Amino acid sequence: MDEASANLGVCFFSDRLFYAINNPGNDRHLFRIGSFDFNFDVINAITSQNSDQFPHIKSTFENLRESHNIKSVRALTNPSNECWTALPKVVYDNSDEREDHLSIIMKGVDREDLEPTWHAVSKSQYKFLSIRRRHMMKGFDNLTDKIATTEFLSDFEISSKWSAFNKPSGSFLMIGCHKNVASITSFVLGKFRASTYIKFDQVEDLPYHWLQNSTHSTWMKGLHENIYLFGHQTHEVEEALTGFWDKSSEIINLNSLNEIGVFAEEQTYGFDLAAAFPAILLALDF
Repeated sequence: MDEASANLGVCFFSDRLFYAINNPGNDRHLFRIGSFDFNFDVINAITSQNSDQFPHIKSTFENLRESHNIKSVRALTNPSNECWTALPKVVYDNSDEREDHLSIIMKGVDREDLEPTWHAVSKSQYKFLSIRRRHMMKGFDNLTDKIATTEFLSDFEISSKWSAFNKPSGSFLMIGCHKNVASITSFVLGKFRASTYIKFDQVEDLPYHWLQNSTHSTWMKGLHENIYLFGHQTHEVEEALTGFWDKSSEIINLNSLNEIGVFAEEQTYGFDLAAAFPAILLALDF
């Protein structure tokens, strides 16, 4: 393996860090897929840069970088630390309108702390806006400060990568299962349609929140040929929500190399591959 060109994909669920390292020049092959356990919530430790916890995650990154000569890293962020909304394209087209809407949506937050990005959606008269807080992203920056190339992606961008990688025909829904938050992203004919996320205290509360959210986001009720799940407690989330999905939809837990469509030397793992799915996808070049 040419370690000089190795990519590291990383994601975080609850108290675990999952990683994958690509095998350059060998399409869809992973050199390694692994995880690290901590006794604290990893995302909270990163965003707060907790003085006791953050150094443990930092040293883990350093070990990975040095052991595999990592030159680039892509990491998954957490939906609960972001703000997502759809706005008419006329807002995006006018710089004053953009700033006015940002100040309304993020009322009370300094503009210098906002990191907005705009994304195309299937209906050209709209734009999808994602907003991150710069101070919460500093922890991610500090984790990767010794790596030449870094990229941080949201759940809906994982869906975009999956669409480009797997090229599913028709429509699909992708459910990202995090601790106390689930993201929902819809794609139609290879185009990003919409995305939102739901916060909850218990998985058992999800049906109520889904019903409430789908009243306003009617695309959640739409027909999707495939429904993919990844992340933390995917089976529990599926059990809670399956009654809201079309009976003809094929529900797929992305919890095996075969389902994901990749290859690795190891065939069995001591953790659920559905939680490592984002790291696997982010490690690959395609």
